[in-house]
Amino acid sequence: MRRIHLGCSIVAALCFVTARGHASTLRRDDMCSEPKTRTDKWQTRQEAAGMTLLVPPGFVTRGGEGDTHFYVSGEHRSITVGLGTGMGLLRYPDVGETGECETVIAGRRVTLTAYHWVVEDPVLSASGNAGPHFALVARYYSGGGLREQFVGLISNSSSDLKYFRQLFWTVSFPSSAASVADAATTPGALVATAPAAPAAAAPACDPAVVAGLPAADAVLDSSVVGMLIASAKPIPKGYELMALQFAGSGELSGMTVAQSDLPEASQHELSSVIATNLKPHDAHAQSTFLLRIDSSGAGLRYSVLPISGCTH
Repeated sequence: MRRIHLGCSIVAALCFVTARGHASTLRRDDMCSEPKTRTDKWQTRQEAAGMTLLVPPGFVTRGGEGDTHFYVSGEHRSITVGLGTGMGLLRYPDVGETGECETVIAGRRVTLTAYHWVVEDPVLSASGNAGPHFALVARYYSGGGLREQFVGLISNSSSDLKYFRQLFWTVSFPSSAASVADAATTPGALVATAPAAPAAAAPACDPAVVAGLPAADAVLDSSVVGMLIASAKPIPKGYELMALQFAGSGELSGMTVAQSDLPEASQHELSSVIATNLKPHDAHAQSTFLLRIDSSGAGLRYSVLPISGCTH
């Protein structure tokens, strides 16, 4: 893997890295804010375990190792996608970590970590790869029966991390663990895309007491959510159904947007705020259910519904 990312396939023995106090120009408070780069010309690719992502123009497939797959653009840009916590290359002692933040993408808890290192050539042995290198890696934590995965972007220009950062928000996963077995698992497979179908209409739901379901105020700290939402751009009128799954320990193990008629940006905003303000789960309550959020001019209203559907 180090051979591909550092571009030293011919002169690997002549290259070594050493960290310096040179941080990426991508500020930490920018790392987890979703960019607004247009992706209409990016290509859809299918990766292991059903992961789908969009690859920017100019990046071409360059083989892989097991469940890890590579795309490259020229000599100094690469994208790595794989199962697990991240790239072995970035665990070398001379690679320095320059920033980290946490967010929610596609219903999964994600850590974004920035790295920096310097390649130095021995005297009279120019490799064409000397100089600073930068990486930004998204770690998508396991949950809902889906395995942990990562996407990494490496370049010798820190500005590429800003320009291509939309990559991490193009990732999507199967809606359930059961669908992973049916998803294509050939890394790098090109997926034909079609216009997205309109969101299905929301089920007509009357919040009703169902045996084993927790109350909404036992699931979410709605007062904190309300304050955070009030300080941001208002959520338009609409709804969002979030499928929540908790492990036996009471920790959140899966969260996906099951249905919504809100704009995508509002869906991401709600997902991020709600994921960080869930209350400890009661082990005696059902471990899987729907949290419905209705937005109106009066604020947000919450209800808990059975995963199998709504009661009337």
